[in-house]
Amino acid sequence: MKQQLTPTELNKYIKTIVQNDFVLNNVLVRGEVSNFKESRGNFYFSLKDENASVSCIIFSNIVNNNIQIQDGMTIVVEGRVAVYEKNGVYSIYVNNYENIGLGQYYLELQKLKQKLYDNGMLDEDNKKQIPPFAMNIGVVTAKTGAAIQDIKRTIKNKNPYAKIVLYPAKVQGEGAADTISEGIDILDKMGLDVIIVGRGGGSIEDLYCFNDEKVAYSIFAAKTPIISAVGHEIDNSISDLVADKRAATPTAAAELATFNYYEFIDTIDEYEDRIKYLLKDKLDNMYQKLEDYKIKIDLCSPNEKINKLKLQYQNKKEKLKFNIISIVTKYKNKIEQYNYKIDKYKLFKDKNTIYITDKKGNIINSINQVKINDEINIDLYDGRLQAQVIKKNKR
Repeated sequence: MKQQLTPTELNKYIKTIVQNDFVLNNVLVRGEVSNFKESRGNFYFSLKDENASVSCIIFSNIVNNNIQIQDGMTIVVEGRVAVYEKNGVYSIYVNNYENIGLGQYYLELQKLKQKLYDNGMLDEDNKKQIPPFAMNIGVVTAKTGAAIQDIKRTIKNKNPYAKIVLYPAKVQGEGAADTISEGIDILDKMGLDVIIVGRGGGSIEDLYCFNDEKVAYSIFAAKTPIISAVGHEIDNSISDLVADKRAATPTAAAELATFNYYEFIDTIDEYEDRIKYLLKDKLDNMYQKLEDYKIKIDLCSPNEKINKLKLQYQNKKEKLKFNIISIVTKYKNKIEQYNYKIDKYKLFKDKNTIYITDKKGNIINSINQVKINDEINIDLYDGRLQAQVIKKNKR
């Protein structure tokens, strides 16, 4: 029976073999740089050819600042192969390296970018605006994985009434570009408000399909606004450049595509209150103006003028009547005074005549017309005596 090994024992055995292999302790490897990252002064990347790749590490004490490393470059590294026992992964620990130019894939990618630029496919003038109130959102991505779950969760959190239409596409590997392009074409014919195209993060090799020319032409030809959401932090992919909007992650794309329903309702309520207030204020002003015009019309109407003339006529009539009465009364009093004087003159033709009146001028012919202490006037032919009744004697 064969001896059973634990994973630790197997990895340790492989590490021992690698360490003792003369060739693996001093190798020269040529390839194109992919997934380059820097952390704490150390460089981490892969060297790849058309069919395979190998991870490499350049520690900070080996780094040559005069040689710049970036994705797409072709370099030659010298170093030893080492196995990391914990997970059985092997890498080249680089002792020396040399830049020998740009890689074939990088050159082809730059050539495609230039072609798209020359065709006007990268122009800002050709990019469509993302609708501010999208309700029907298409998504071209894998039907499983974190990307679609993040998109659904983000959209539903912001707008539970938004409709999501998924086209399940391959997002890496052989045939991926074809399914992405097909998904864009199909969703574009459905009259959706916006389409999200993308996936979560991955290596440059994983993201090849989003640098495909066929995908670029499908995005550019679509009538529906498209957001590219290829989750990576490196240079923009072709889909990012051609799309109407670029988002760093699928979650960010969902944020861009979706309006906040709850904030929208609050805003609508605020607008409704504002409109009601403005309408009420407008109506109040119109009613006030209507009243003002009514008053002006009433003031300018013939009836008002007639009523005003009637009032003036009545006032003048009353005034004239008052004046006539005053004049008549005045002349009547004068006539009475003249009559009185005439009567007195007649009475006082005889010097023996006495004319007695009370305080009001009434002629007293009987003692019954006066009381004790009443004041009386005694008119003689040559003047008037004022007297007081102190006693009455009847005959």
